[in-house]
Amino acid sequence: MEHNLIVGQLLALLTAACWAQNAIIYRHLGQKVGSDAVAHIRMWIALPAIILLTYLMEGIWFPVGLSARTYLFLLASGAIGYFITDLLLFKSYVLLGARESMVIMTLSPVVTALFGFLIFNERLNLIQMLGIFVTILGVTLMVLLDGRRKMGGRLSDEERSKLKGLVYAILGSVLQSLSFLLARFALEETGAVSTNLLRNLGGLGAFVVFNVFYKHNARAQFKTLGNPRLLLLLFLAALAGPVVSMSLQMKAFTLAPVGIVTTITQVTPILLLPFDRFILHKKITPASLGATVLSILGVAILFLAA
Repeated sequence: MEHNLIVGQLLALLTAACWAQNAIIYRHLGQKVGSDAVAHIRMWIALPAIILLTYLMEGIWFPVGLSARTYLFLLASGAIGYFITDLLLFKSYVLLGARESMVIMTLSPVVTALFGFLIFNERLNLIQMLGIFVTILGVTLMVLLDGRRKMGGRLSDEERSKLKGLVYAILGSVLQSLSFLLARFALEETGAVSTNLLRNLGGLGAFVVFNVFYKHNARAQFKTLGNPRLLLLLFLAALAGPVVSMSLQMKAFTLAPVGIVTTITQVTPILLLPFDRFILHKKITPASLGATVLSILGVAILFLAA
């Protein structure tokens, strides 16, 4: 049990590192070619890699014999998580910033706990409610203090863009929680990588319906990534994101308590601090640093107390 716990925690930490890499690359690519194109095309890149990984790890090319409910929940989980959530998150990367968006996404585990209370009647104790309060306080401090402006003036274009990014990130955190709740139902019936494969198919199917049959812009999106350098970056991000990070997270859920895994994956904003400081040369204010640490501390209190 102790060995499994340690391995699960390490897998969760690797997941957070993959998310940090994804946030950096997706923000760069989103500014170059548009977040919608990046979110769509990386799913096509990821699909064959996940199929191969499923065969290597579980000895099957595709999970068969599952219940209809499991297929439905996983396809819906992928459509919500990979399509709707990631479209919102990628836009927030561009408008708000990679690290700031990931700090807002620390609300996702909190929302998951609230959904658990509302849907599954999982009661929250005082320590868990304290965790919710601390997390929301951390996010609020980052938004209000680090993004403060002169009162009484009109919002600049940059401030309006950041406000949109904030809204996108909050909506993304709520929908990601719903996506994980749907996926949680299936982990007892199929393997971690198979779960990720079906979620990927659900997300890709949603993109096909939206971009091919509704927007009619799929061909134009593929043309935007004709640059070999940009395509290589997207290939690396697709492997680290939909393929590796989500498979690692699903596997970690089977080895360690979900709360601990979820807590560790929330260190992504801290991993992004050196990038913001030394690569983008952003000034890391005390409010921003304190809010980042405080929000993650709140998630830790919430789930480690469970």
